[in-house]
Amino acid sequence: MGKFILKNCVTTINGIDFSDHVASVTVDLKKASVETTNFSGGGKEQMAGLKSDEFTVDLQQDFAAAEVDATLWPLYNNETEFVVTVKPTASAVSATNPLYSGTCILLEYTPLAGKPGELSNTKVKFPTQRTGISRAIV
Repeated sequence: MGKFILKNCVTTINGIDFSDHVASVTVDLKKASVETTNFSGGGKEQMAGLKSDEFTVDLQQDFAAAEVDATLWPLYNNETEFVVTVKPTASAVSATNPLYSGTCILLEYTPLAGKPGELSNTKVKFPTQRTGISRAIV
């Protein structure tokens, strides 16, 4: 069985490649569980409900123009929808390098966090809107 080590994951937020500022990224695919249990079965039954997918990105903060804060603040402040994409490597999209993407909204943002002498990181959750996260292989 093959193994995969993240080395050059590509993460874009609103069309800007932040890979050089990303300390970690998570693509979470979730569906609500809708219970459909009835008296005809011997145990619980459930169906998949609405999606609640999200991207979680731990960014190394940067207040320069066109960098992290300059991009995230207007998205948060103006309640703008935008696209987030993540792929495992910088190579072209393929069956072995899928592109995960979704239209997101930024509902929480911590622009400044850290202790004296530490790198300022901001962990941001990007919940998707309507259709959730899609996966492309071509």
